[in-house]
Amino acid sequence: MLSYSELINPTDARVEKILKAGEKHFKQYGGRKSSIGEICADAGISKPTFYKYFDRKQTLFFAVIIYLRRDWYTTYMERIKGVKTAVEKLSTYLSVTEEFLRVTPILTQSFIQSPGLYKSWAGHPLNIESYLASVDFVEKIIMDGIASDEFRVSDPRRTAHVIVLASTLFVIFEPQMPGMSKKSDASFLFDLLQHGIIKRH
Repeated sequence: MLSYSELINPTDARVEKILKAGEKHFKQYGGRKSSIGEICADAGISKPTFYKYFDRKQTLFFAVIIYLRRDWYTTYMERIKGVKTAVEKLSTYLSVTEEFLRVTPILTQSFIQSPGLYKSWAGHPLNIESYLASVDFVEKIIMDGIASDEFRVSDPRRTAHVIVLASTLFVIFEPQMPGMSKKSDASFLFDLLQHGIIKRH
């Protein structure tokens, strides 16, 4: 199985071709209706070459999710140009995460339609590594906020875990939650954080 780093920044041209073809087909047809044969044809590779890197279609689906994190990171870094405070960086993290999930339906609809798929993804090594990378990212923002006297947090690591989980699960499972506010999940979560970890001067 390819590692997280090999997927987030692929150096093998064949891997990147497969990931791009997989992204295209998953977006267009969904996970169930996409076929390995059509993905291989689109990528210009043979099935034996495909299986050299991915043992099955589900593994490719999970790999595409990791590959798409690059788009999230690019957007986030563009948005925080000129941003100086940790509060603004955290707010941007939440809003970019929500936007990214909403415009990338293969990350939301596929999991809602196939609860078993989400269960498999939740325990998959790629997801665990991706999740911990997000926790590290948010923890760094929190630590910067503590240093600049913007945040009051007794356990930065645990707080980062909660923020990452909430910002992701809100969007994925919102359609199944009756009575949810029309306010964006990022704004709602940020409002909660303002009453919890953000200092008022």
